[in-house]
Amino acid sequence: MAGASLAALAAQALMGVAMLRFFTPAAAGHFAVVAQVAFFWVTLALAQSPLQFLANAHLPPRQALRAALHASLLRWLLLLPLVAGAVWWSAPEQRLTSVLAWAALLALLQMGWYLAQPWALRTASPASAAWARAAPPLLALALAAWLGTRWSADSATGLLAAAAGGYVLGALWLLHGSGTDHPPSPAAAQADGRSALLRMAHTVMDAVAGVALVLAWQRQHGAAEASYLAVLLRLFGFLPAIVHAAWAQVLLAQARPSRRKSLGVGLAAALLTGLIGLAGAAVLQATPLAPAWHGLLPYILPMVLWQGSACIFAALSHRPFQQGQARRYSLLTMGFSAVQLAVLLVPLGWAPQAHLWWLAGVCTAGLLALSAWMAK
Repeated sequence: MAGASLAALAAQALMGVAMLRFFTPAAAGHFAVVAQVAFFWVTLALAQSPLQFLANAHLPPRQALRAALHASLLRWLLLLPLVAGAVWWSAPEQRLTSVLAWAALLALLQMGWYLAQPWALRTASPASAAWARAAPPLLALALAAWLGTRWSADSATGLLAAAAGGYVLGALWLLHGSGTDHPPSPAAAQADGRSALLRMAHTVMDAVAGVALVLAWQRQHGAAEASYLAVLLRLFGFLPAIVHAAWAQVLLAQARPSRRKSLGVGLAAALLTGLIGLAGAAVLQATPLAPAWHGLLPYILPMVLWQGSACIFAALSHRPFQQGQARRYSLLTMGFSAVQLAVLLVPLGWAPQAHLWWLAGVCTAGLLALSAWMAK
């Protein structure tokens, strides 16, 4: 699962290279807008349903899948007017019908893929579950390169079709796995007892914190400083994502508790984050990159501390669902996001490096405190 997650992230990174190679900036920009609208739409519509599907080991898989699909589709439909209004407000000169139609299609197909991954983890073989995660981004990358050589570079249709094709393949994994509901293990005590409103609030808070991070940094410190933050978030942020996908989600799918091994996995990933940071600093100092990119150096150490602690948090994130603490987990995590936003937005006139040390220090302390609570 770690290899599959890494392959999926690599394919998504290479998708950006394909956009630069085969499509014009206007086409790539149009695709980025539609894809971002679809992503936030499906994120809010799902409201952490894949995580709930994995955590509710006491429910038969097919019953849990039906419940997740029904609730997610209902939220997708209820969000339609809000999304349409946001699209019209952000770009009234664009064709609203076209943007909304593609965003709706991509959101629905993403929903299928995002639910197919936990379904495969619970019902299919390990190899099938790994392919369910890696194959769709790889297919989308291949389709983007192929369509880019045959369709107009000025049109985003090739990119949109490539993304849709990848999501279709991912959604097909809903047809794989066991077709019958096996009785759950009597030892599986884990569950996600959070209300739909709490899961939605948790999702919204995560989305707001993620979007505000780069936007607020650009507003306070300029585009160059925002680019440093965004690049390092992408570079170091993939490790917590892999730990969560390849460790915490798998333990939830197997209803298998783990504390000591989870701490070991988190610490190993944190150490790897430090090694990547050290290598990145060496590369910046030893290679003739553009002088402007040398501004990354002061960002590396605080980002390593921040994302290293995020690895430990990700490795232990299954435990609240196995200890009957899912509701408290959401409340504490939302509180952490609120503190992060406060430090991010406080108008104290800090220099970028000082501001980053405050932000990274608060986030590191908060994530380690949450990790200590989850490890109990």
